[in-house]
Amino acid sequence: MITVPSVIASLVIVLGLAGIVVPILPGTILIGGAIVGWAAFTGGEAAWVAAAIAVTVLLIGVLVKFAVPHRRLREVGVPTSTIVIGGILGIVGFFVIPVVGLFIGFVGGVWLAEAGRLGAS
Repeated sequence: MITVPSVIASLVIVLGLAGIVVPILPGTILIGGAIVGWAAFTGGEAAWVAAAIAVTVLLIGVLVKFAVPHRRLREVGVPTSTIVIGGILGIVGFFVIPVVGLFIGFVGGVWLAEAGRLGAS
Protein backbone atom coordinates (compact mmCIF):
# COMPACT_ATOMS: atom_id res chain seq x y z
CA MET A 1 0.00 0.00 0.00
CA ILE A 2 1.32 3.42 -0.95
CA THR A 3 1.37 5.85 1.97
CA VAL A 4 2.26 9.52 2.25
CA PRO A 5 5.51 8.80 4.19
CA SER A 6 6.55 6.33 1.47
CA VAL A 7 5.94 8.88 -1.27
CA ILE A 8 7.81 11.61 0.63
CA ALA A 9 10.72 9.26 1.36
CA SER A 10 10.85 8.23 -2.30
CA LEU A 11 10.97 11.85 -3.47
CA VAL A 12 13.72 12.70 -0.98
CA ILE A 13 15.70 9.64 -2.11
CA VAL A 14 15.41 10.77 -5.74
CA LEU A 15 16.54 14.25 -4.67
CA GLY A 16 19.45 12.63 -2.80
CA LEU A 17 20.43 10.63 -5.88
CA ALA A 18 20.50 13.87 -7.86
CA GLY A 19 22.68 15.31 -5.09
CA ILE A 20 25.17 12.48 -5.51
CA VAL A 21 25.45 13.11 -9.24
CA VAL A 22 25.43 16.92 -8.97
CA PRO A 23 27.30 17.74 -5.76
CA ILE A 24 25.16 20.70 -4.69
CA LEU A 25 22.95 18.73 -2.31
CA PRO A 26 24.18 16.38 0.42
CA GLY A 27 22.96 13.28 -1.40
CA THR A 28 24.08 10.59 1.00
CA ILE A 29 22.65 12.42 4.01
CA LEU A 30 19.33 13.00 2.24
CA ILE A 31 19.06 9.35 1.26
CA GLY A 32 19.98 8.07 4.72
CA GLY A 33 17.63 10.52 6.41
CA ALA A 34 14.77 9.59 4.10
CA ILE A 35 15.23 5.88 4.74
CA VAL A 36 15.49 6.30 8.52
CA GLY A 37 12.46 8.63 8.47
CA TRP A 38 10.52 6.09 6.43
CA ALA A 39 11.44 3.36 8.92
CA ALA A 40 10.33 5.55 11.82
CA PHE A 41 6.96 6.25 10.23
CA THR A 42 6.45 2.70 9.01
CA GLY A 43 7.64 0.99 12.16
CA GLY A 44 8.25 -2.69 12.54
CA GLU A 45 11.28 -4.88 12.52
CA ALA A 46 11.45 -5.25 8.74
CA ALA A 47 11.52 -1.48 8.19
CA TRP A 48 14.33 -1.00 10.70
CA VAL A 49 16.36 -3.90 9.28
CA ALA A 50 15.98 -2.41 5.79
CA ALA A 51 17.03 1.01 7.13
CA ALA A 52 20.05 -0.47 8.93
CA ILE A 53 21.18 -2.28 5.78
CA ALA A 54 20.71 0.84 3.64
CA VAL A 55 22.58 3.09 6.08
CA THR A 56 25.39 0.53 6.32
CA VAL A 57 25.73 0.48 2.52
CA LEU A 58 25.73 4.29 2.45
CA LEU A 59 28.47 4.45 5.11
CA ILE A 60 30.59 1.90 3.25
CA GLY A 61 30.18 4.02 0.12
CA VAL A 62 31.36 7.13 1.96
CA LEU A 63 34.39 5.31 3.36
CA VAL A 64 35.34 3.91 -0.04
CA LYS A 65 34.84 7.32 -1.65
CA PHE A 66 37.51 8.78 0.64
CA ALA A 67 39.80 5.77 1.08
CA VAL A 68 40.43 4.94 -2.58
CA PRO A 69 41.49 8.44 -3.71
CA HIS A 70 43.56 8.86 -0.54
CA ARG A 71 45.49 5.66 -1.33
CA ARG A 72 46.08 6.75 -4.91
CA LEU A 73 47.25 10.18 -3.81
CA ARG A 74 49.72 8.55 -1.41
CA GLU A 75 50.98 6.31 -4.23
CA VAL A 76 51.90 9.34 -6.35
CA GLY A 77 53.63 11.04 -3.43
CA VAL A 78 51.06 13.48 -2.04
CA PRO A 79 51.65 13.66 1.71
CA THR A 80 48.85 12.99 4.18
CA SER A 81 49.29 16.47 5.66
CA THR A 82 48.31 18.02 2.32
CA ILE A 83 45.13 15.95 2.17
CA VAL A 84 44.27 16.79 5.80
CA ILE A 85 44.82 20.53 5.28
CA GLY A 86 42.73 20.42 2.13
CA GLY A 87 39.98 18.56 3.97
CA ILE A 88 39.94 20.97 6.90
CA LEU A 89 39.82 24.04 4.67
CA GLY A 90 37.17 22.33 2.55
CA ILE A 91 34.97 21.90 5.62
CA VAL A 92 35.55 25.53 6.63
CA GLY A 93 34.79 26.66 3.09
CA PHE A 94 31.56 24.64 3.10
CA PHE A 95 30.24 26.80 5.94
CA VAL A 96 31.75 30.10 4.80
CA ILE A 97 30.75 30.01 1.13
CA PRO A 98 27.48 28.14 0.53
CA VAL A 99 27.37 25.55 -2.27
CA VAL A 100 30.87 25.96 -3.74
CA GLY A 101 32.89 26.60 -0.57
CA LEU A 102 33.77 22.93 -0.10
CA PHE A 103 35.49 22.78 -3.46
CA ILE A 104 37.17 26.17 -3.16
CA GLY A 105 38.37 25.41 0.37
CA PHE A 106 39.72 21.98 -0.53
CA VAL A 107 41.54 23.13 -3.63
CA GLY A 108 42.84 26.22 -1.82
CA GLY A 109 43.99 24.12 1.13
CA VAL A 110 45.84 21.66 -1.09
CA TRP A 111 47.43 24.51 -2.99
CA LEU A 112 48.56 26.24 0.21
CA ALA A 113 49.93 23.02 1.70
CA GLU A 114 51.82 22.11 -1.45
CA ALA A 115 53.10 25.66 -1.94
CA GLY A 116 54.40 25.66 1.61
CA ARG A 117 55.92 22.21 1.29
CA LEU A 118 57.56 22.76 -2.08
CA GLY A 119 58.61 26.33 -1.28
CA ALA A 120 60.34 25.15 1.89
CA SER A 121 62.43 22.56 0.03
